[in-house]
Amino acid sequence: MSPAVTIARGHDIVRLDADAGETRTRLAMTAVSDEPGTWRLSSTGAARTGEEPGRRARAVHRALRDRAAPALGEDGLLVETGRITTDVMCDGSRVALSTRTYLLVRDRDRVLHLKDGTGPPRSLPWTSAAGPGDIRPGDPVVLGPAALLALTAAAQEEDGTAGGPGSGCSSPYPPHDFPLRGLVTATGRRQADLCRACELLAEPDRWLVPHGTFGTGTRPPAAPGGRLPRTAFPGRALVLDSLTSCGRSADGRPEWLAAYCLVDGAEEARGRGLLWVRGAPAALLEEAGGACSPARPALARDPIGRESYAQAPCMTTALTAGRLIVPAHP
Repeated sequence: MSPAVTIARGHDIVRLDADAGETRTRLAMTAVSDEPGTWRLSSTGAARTGEEPGRRARAVHRALRDRAAPALGEDGLLVETGRITTDVMCDGSRVALSTRTYLLVRDRDRVLHLKDGTGPPRSLPWTSAAGPGDIRPGDPVVLGPAALLALTAAAQEEDGTAGGPGSGCSSPYPPHDFPLRGLVTATGRRQADLCRACELLAEPDRWLVPHGTFGTGTRPPAAPGGRLPRTAFPGRALVLDSLTSCGRSADGRPEWLAAYCLVDGAEEARGRGLLWVRGAPAALLEEAGGACSPARPALARDPIGRESYAQAPCMTTALTAGRLIVPAHP
């Protein structure tokens, strides 16, 4: 008989953002399996922890908001602190136990900080704010990590490879990150079987659909950074921090709303408002030149709006601001 495996996952998360204010998720989820491929699911309230995540989140949010006030728009910053616990039992014996705390700081889809522990970032990147009028037509365009992931996901969706083998990568975001290292040997389960349990427990919103209808979890797109050469960051550049698909223009080309910043030497100015950008994802990716920064965490959204996290570098392109930006819609 196969060994009985119990995986308990505890989430204690506090999030502060400009839209929803302060929200909290505190729950524990358990998956129990006596036979490979079958999991019984249950949910309870998570136990309170010694540290109060809300106090830490509020202090970090207040300090960063005050520090970034000259550059922040109405959207502000999102700050999230969390404690994630994972406990794996096999035939009544514990084979794995882990506890992780982390801090996430995000500006729209751009991840500014995502690290274990609750130590705040020492600084924010912007020194000032910039508007569309500060952009020069000849400014070279750099794709930030979130923008690169958005184009990659859209291109994979168009050619039918989204979600296929090798198209995803592991998430650096602790609620999504459920490593299988050592569990296959310790529990005697196949990796595919444990992957299914990990997908269910790592995303609480999947519990809102009827049991038995869970599909394969959304995997973040794999950015093409490893296949492109390294290059220097331009002396001055328009950096697209994120791209949100907005349908197609009258001529059939995809349109995007872009959050952005202007980088000029050591100075970085956060963009106020959004830019309209037009172009097919595959065509825009063909303009990529090389990775001009190490890979770092970024938010990736799939075509139906599901959030996932992945890592990607900044990419130089052969594009200029004048070629890419289109007039704002009325």
